[in-house]
Amino acid sequence: MTAEPGPATEEPALLPTVGQATSALMASWPALDERRIGGWRLGFAEGFTRRANSVWMLGPAGETQLALGAVEEAYRVRGLPSQFLATGSADPRDVAALEAFGYSPTLTGRILCRSLRGGEPAALEGESGGGESTGDLVAVTQAGPELPPDWLDAWLSWSDRRLARDRRLAPRILSSGGSSFLGVRQERTLVALARVTVVDGTGVIDCLVTQSAHRGRGHGRLLLRHAQQEAAQRGATSCLAMVVESNAVSRRLFHRAGFTALSSFTYLQAPERVSCC
Repeated sequence: MTAEPGPATEEPALLPTVGQATSALMASWPALDERRIGGWRLGFAEGFTRRANSVWMLGPAGETQLALGAVEEAYRVRGLPSQFLATGSADPRDVAALEAFGYSPTLTGRILCRSLRGGEPAALEGESGGGESTGDLVAVTQAGPELPPDWLDAWLSWSDRRLARDRRLAPRILSSGGSSFLGVRQERTLVALARVTVVDGTGVIDCLVTQSAHRGRGHGRLLLRHAQQEAAQRGATSCLAMVVESNAVSRRLFHRAGFTALSSFTYLQAPERVSCC
């Protein structure tokens, strides 16, 4: 896969490579169990989220056909689909081999990146430029590394994750790596959320969501700015986010904040394979 070029004005030393970005994204959302086959890292988390239950293609697997057979067996015995996450760091020959074996895209998007050079990001147009308050009875709060119960409740509800399994597994993944949990509160009630995790000098922003009734009020812009500030204060020189191609609102939000495409990403899933009886 070919990485999309970043901005010519950025200093390369302050931006991660595609490989470094892929590793940071993987570390910020870890699997609960994993296995290595060559340059492939197999992740398992009882099916909770794609990122934690995919094969991250960090390098060549070696003999692709044999490796692919081992992958499909590992996921089959766990009752999970065999799916790969390919970024610009994936070996194109391995991606071509997957496609030849019937794997097809199920989700595509972009890894967006922004340098934190020059200190904290400026406030965006239409947004409060300082302090924690954005208006009457509206404030930004921060917690971590412990996952606040009301933050978890809101994220599960707004993300339509209502299974008992989701509530059991989410804290194990979200609380890893000393993450910070940001929220916008209106009259002390959470109305928007974000999480930021710093991995090897790179801030990873995810879980950015606003309750449907409060969208269009600038809460996402405010959280994105605070997430970058938090990452910078924790020593990050850049920030990353994975944004799916179909989410035009999120793409506009990040681009307005100065993020540019570092790479594309694609989830590839195996076809249903019918065994002889």
